Amino acid sequence: DGAGVMRGSSLPAAAAAASCPPTPVPGADGRLRAAPWKRVPAADVAGQGGPLTKHPFEDDWERRGVRAALTGPPSKDPITVEFADKEAKYTVAIHHAPQYHILRHWFCGDDLNFARSIYRCRRINPQGGKSRAAFFVSHDRRFLLKAVNRFEFNMLTTQHEALMWYVDKVLFDKLPSVLAQVVGLFTVTVSSKKSKGPVKHRIIVQRNLRFNLLNTRYCVFDLKGIGKSRRVPSVAGVPGQGLASLANTKDDSDEEDGEGHTPPGGTAAGAPRADEAQGNKRMVLWDQNFREWTEGKPLCLVARDLKYLEAAVWNDTLMLSRQELMDYSLLLVAVLPEDYDPNDCTSPQAGSLGTLSLGIIDYLRPYTWDKKAEKNFKQLVRDASNEPTVIEPSKYADRFRSAMGTFFVAETPTLA
Repeated sequence: DGAGVMRGSSLPAAAAAASCPPTPVPGADGRLRAAPWKRVPAADVAGQGGPLTKHPFEDDWERRGVRAALTGPPSKDPITVEFADKEAKYTVAIHHAPQYHILRHWFCGDDLNFARSIYRCRRINPQGGKSRAAFFVSHDRRFLLKAVNRFEFNMLTTQHEALMWYVDKVLFDKLPSVLAQVVGLFTVTVSSKKSKGPVKHRIIVQRNLRFNLLNTRYCVFDLKGIGKSRRVPSVAGVPGQGLASLANTKDDSDEEDGEGHTPPGGTAAGAPRADEAQGNKRMVLWDQNFREWTEGKPLCLVARDLKYLEAAVWNDTLMLSRQELMDYSLLLVAVLPEDYDPNDCTSPQAGSLGTLSLGIIDYLRPYTWDKKAEKNFKQLVRDASNEPTVIEPSKYADRFRSAMGTFFVAETPTLA
């Protein structure tokens, strides 16, 4: 069902997922219908409640036309709600209301549960993200609300049918995926007497991958598949330093750091002092920090989880590249085992069972002219050892898949 949780000790042997194009749906993008999607047999991913488990309500929903509504043409105009208080007048435009209504019923139970979650939200402070986007977390931590720019908003509206076609395949046909699904798209316009004119905000709502992690110790990594240059410079992974103190702190508060955004020190000019890094207990770390944390070794997953993850990464990157999207990340939350030794926090201990919560995030950015210009400029000024983050969507997908294959491997069965 999109971004999920995997339990295991240890990920990568090649996936046994077979290529299988899904059934065509009228109106879907032809490039997606004919794409070589990968599936995993349900028998290979054991356990009730997993992403391949069929829910009792699915056949009834299909009979009632829910799938047809999910993949049908979007309404031309959003539903608009207006209200006011003493300070301002508010206008909320609800985009693609029928489709996101279905997704909220699938993921949240119903719209009442969703409304109970987001009726009160708090702004959070992503750690120096380049986009400077506004982030909010619902009071119960279930959802993250993010302000998106016009490029991302236009992608969600102009490519809506293709995205919903893919969501339909993930939900009803059990196509493996770890996309952090969007469950709402809104435009909020605020007209205040104190402002010169209306202020407009474009907001998406996604599930929070760290919803159930209160009172746990974990490290958070934002992985793009880049080499040694992508590293938070103040956290070196030296034994007893940096990552050790970050991972050894329990998350016992409601504070969030924003999913997948640039930590302090993301640019050479903005590198934080070491004491600042030590003071922030939930810093989002990067690819090279992950390699240092694992001492260059991949994390091991049980074989069935690896099969699903490899197929999911293939499918998601294939869909994103076909839609000309790039600059996404795998947000990886590594929850430390109960028997984790705080005095030996330089890498995961062998034989320990931990939990991974993960999902592909920030996948709404199209490869527009400004990103092409950014790529060309960075190619001119960079040195040979630093590869640019932004590249063509197809090449970005290839690099991302290749890197994920080095971050995870399958556990090795023990011999009797």
